Amino acid sequence: MNITIQNTEKEPATSPLGQLNAYFHQHYAARKHYYRQKIQQGDVLLIIRLDSRLVSCLGDDIKQYTINDQRYHQLKALAHSTLAAYYSLLHSPLTAAVPLVRNWLPQLRATPAPEQADAIASATGQLLDDIEQTGTVNHLHIQQYAKKLEPVFARLLRQSAEDEVTTLYRYLATITEQSGKAASDTFFIVFGGAQARSRELAKLVFTNWCNESDDILATSQHHVRYSEAGSTVDDAVELIATVMADRELAQTFLGRAEGLEQDVLGKAAEKAIARFHANPDAAY
Repeated sequence: MNITIQNTEKEPATSPLGQLNAYFHQHYAARKHYYRQKIQQGDVLLIIRLDSRLVSCLGDDIKQYTINDQRYHQLKALAHSTLAAYYSLLHSPLTAAVPLVRNWLPQLRATPAPEQADAIASATGQLLDDIEQTGTVNHLHIQQYAKKLEPVFARLLRQSAEDEVTTLYRYLATITEQSGKAASDTFFIVFGGAQARSRELAKLVFTNWCNESDDILATSQHHVRYSEAGSTVDDAVELIATVMADRELAQTFLGRAEGLEQDVLGKAAEKAIARFHANPDAAY
């Protein structure tokens, strides 16, 4: 079944109000186009975090910086090797899975992160020995394996986070100095794909960077944006053009730049929900 979002910009279609609604959306689109042009002319600096890169965009001047280098991907692959072993042993015949995973152990020990790689290889080797002794995989095997890996994961996460935070701050300083743009004229965008947005590392760094700035009057959240759908510089431009158009309306009619960053029905909805729960029978 193919269900798509309906366009309601001309609703109510059977009423003259539909024409007024369409008129509003026409001018709203024009205003977004205006801000899109401002961004493309370099009036606003965009800093975009995506895949392994940080991208700065100031008009036509687009620069790329590598954030996650070979070391990062090695640490990530080390962690993923344990999950690959888990899937193989649980979802493949043991006669094939055990030799397959055992063949990975020399490769793990040969990686450039010897302490973590050795610990992972030892824990995985012990898991394979336990499975071969019992002839099966049970919950206790996996539980013991996960327990041995817990401190290893903690070290991998710490190293990865420290590397990324240090690199991000270094490039943010470089970009800011080279662009000459104040933080108030800068928007930070994180393209996360399917990654969880809660406590996303780059988002935390960008928010802290804004909080440390003296020239931002709006909240840091206004300048830091997260998108699961975006993947290109054009997507970032479109997102921030919308933010700037919304800021203009919100500042005028709601008294604060961040006014349209939540559902406009939100506050009214909270009261409506409270009234509904106070007297649910009245709704029927």
